[in-house]
Amino acid sequence: MSTESVLTADQRDALQELMNISMGQAANSLAHLIETKIGISIPKIASVTPEQLFSMISEQADAYYTRQSFLGDIQGEVMSVVSQQGLCEVGALLEYDAPLSQTDIQEIILELSNILAGACLAGLSAQLALGTNLNMPTLFSPRKANFEEFQWSNSLVMEVQFDIEISSFSMRVVFCLDDASLDRLTQTLDELLG
Repeated sequence: MSTESVLTADQRDALQELMNISMGQAANSLAHLIETKIGISIPKIASVTPEQLFSMISEQADAYYTRQSFLGDIQGEVMSVVSQQGLCEVGALLEYDAPLSQTDIQEIILELSNILAGACLAGLSAQLALGTNLNMPTLFSPRKANFEEFQWSNSLVMEVQFDIEISSFSMRVVFCLDDASLDRLTQTLDELLG
């Protein structure tokens, strides 16, 4: 996985900084909601094929998966990998009663995905002056998903991990952009870099 073929060093650095700001805003949104500090990783940016994306989102027994598409000036998909570990503590912070029912667990996963992915996408879109609209997340199983159905041979993937410090909970958010959106993104980054 590399970004050499799709981004220049300057474009990559600029995008990483913009993603860092957006992810920070997303972490702050969730931290404010649950009144707990949240750590974030440095965003990883890579160019991947659908097969490589599948291996990145490979099924783990201890995780839940969501996906949600977005449309607008750029379009693509956001996938979230939500750890099962620590989910009860997060549920308590979100004021769910213990023990969590299966419905509670699904609601928490979808709510976390929507908050983090929505804030990340909104932050990135605002910084780049791009209009985007994020659809609601749905649960999915990578094992049953057909990653070959994507209409691109290569995609830019932006990934970050969120960790809630008082529990063992973590969540990865992976943004995937199609070819046309990647072209639009690189043009916008070039304009920003002047």
